Amino acid sequence: MKRALAFLILLMVACNVKGQGFDLPCDDLDYKESVRTVLLYADGNQTKDPLIPLDQPLQRLTLSFDILGSEGSVLNYTFIHCTNDWFPTDIQRYNYATGYDYGRIDDLDFSRNTLVDYVHYQLRFPEGDMVPVASGNYLLIVYGDDLDDLYFTRRFMVLDEKATITASVPRYCDNLGLSDTHQQLNINVGMSSIMSGNIQQYSNLTIRQNGRWDNASIGVKPSFVYPDNISYEHDPLTVFEACNQYRRVNFSNFYFNSENIARIYQTDDYYVVDYNVCDSRARKPYVTYDDIHGEKYIYIANEGRETDTEADYAWVNLFLRWPYPLDNADLYVMGAANNWQFDQRNQMRYDYELHGYLCQLLLKQGYYNFLFVTADHDTGLVSTELTEGNYWDTDNLYKVYFYYYNPIKGYDELIGYTAITSH
Repeated sequence: MKRALAFLILLMVACNVKGQGFDLPCDDLDYKESVRTVLLYADGNQTKDPLIPLDQPLQRLTLSFDILGSEGSVLNYTFIHCTNDWFPTDIQRYNYATGYDYGRIDDLDFSRNTLVDYVHYQLRFPEGDMVPVASGNYLLIVYGDDLDDLYFTRRFMVLDEKATITASVPRYCDNLGLSDTHQQLNINVGMSSIMSGNIQQYSNLTIRQNGRWDNASIGVKPSFVYPDNISYEHDPLTVFEACNQYRRVNFSNFYFNSENIARIYQTDDYYVVDYNVCDSRARKPYVTYDDIHGEKYIYIANEGRETDTEADYAWVNLFLRWPYPLDNADLYVMGAANNWQFDQRNQMRYDYELHGYLCQLLLKQGYYNFLFVTADHDTGLVSTELTEGNYWDTDNLYKVYFYYYNPIKGYDELIGYTAITSH
């Protein structure tokens, strides 16, 4: 009875999302302030996209997260199927999943030897009693006793690989004036076995730069259609600001000031990490170095300690020198540290005495990449032009997803995926 009731609530939520603007977007969002350090990844690699092959549905993803505080309880999860542009589909659940309607997250442990108390949760899914059986986009929903008690949501995908994608980043954009500051992709999709006369209507391409969704190109249509392949060329939707290499901070060891850290100190309640004073890198010489494309990697440098439950949290202080507050844009810290979102957690605030922007992030021990970005008040567009600069030489990771709408099944199948670096 309880399972049936939960499923009924889920269906009501899905209908509200699509039809009535219910506040549950299909996005990577935290709904409780206590939720921290959510990781969802494949192949045991924290930086790997959460993507499952359809022919290996039990090649499971790893979900881990912390809830601040000292009280733990069993949580629940479910997932819903989504369109290529991230809205819930209309298909019935039995068409995209087998087994139960929801599962339990009961693998939890309490933090040890830390100043900040938290409960660590872990889940390997799909499990045998709840398995996705359709390719496409999915939204994972983690909640308490019912779906009115949301904790967080995360995107993941199921791939039924029928198409082959190749992509490249040429030296020059079609618009030569952008060639030094932007990167353009040329993409080819081979899919001879399922080519049809409706290819222009039924195909949709998504392109992501690193882990970002805010500037993703979604629903891109082919530029040219050939007998056994389609191509995406000379399309403004395949052009991206090149950005700059991500800044980096590593506080996996509280007793050693690594690169870019001014000092680390301990209070009665938490650790504090002061990052070196930052300046804009716009219109300055480009400097190349390795990064992890804006992602985070949680670990402790101390041998013999358990990262999941013995890694502590620290307030990381970031300061960007700036002569005056911007009147037409907000400043944010962008990266996986804040799930690639732009909200109060990572919004920077201007300090008139220090003449610069400040931000304080509560982060678990590890290695993080980030950039300073502006978000325009009128358009909402996020840019690195003023804060980091844009350089064609930047090594970005581009992720390409190819969807094909199946009119018989009534949903967008994810049938192709690739990831390439720009250099």
